[in-house]
Amino acid sequence: MKLRVVILAMLLVMVPLAMGTAQQPMTMYDTLAAMGNFKTFLAAADKANVGELKQMPGPFTVFASDDAAWAKLPKETVDKIMNDPAIVRNVVYFHIIPDKYMAKDLPVLKQCKTLCPTDEAGPLTFHKVDSQFTVNNANIVKPDIMATNGVIHEIDAVLLPKFAPPKNL
Repeated sequence: MKLRVVILAMLLVMVPLAMGTAQQPMTMYDTLAAMGNFKTFLAAADKANVGELKQMPGPFTVFASDDAAWAKLPKETVDKIMNDPAIVRNVVYFHIIPDKYMAKDLPVLKQCKTLCPTDEAGPLTFHKVDSQFTVNNANIVKPDIMATNGVIHEIDAVLLPKFAPPKNL
């Protein structure tokens, strides 16, 4: 009998404790930060003050360029993007589309206007070749990363609007 009481008491303590430590759903910003390989993209989002990633309820779809993608760009290009408030904002918004689209939905969508505030940016275009999904010139290397305010697709290139600085300054 004592053993049952001890076990019951332990369960009464352990269950609420375990429930309290269960991971809460995270926003896209928090999800990318937790993944650890999106430091440059998040730095750009911070400079651009992109609230959609942090607190807006969405849903949004974000094509997040990982740090390796940013490293492919010449340093001068990254500096020009990061040091111009209008360009950094437009580049970050060029990675975000309204609504939530899983990778399998993108080829059907074919193209979509981004949140980039100028029409000069052009749309994003989507393709699927074999099992590989692409957006513009980028491969989706990790699709369908869920967050509370949408879905993230990790990509291997930085999406640059037509008016952004060229990749090879």
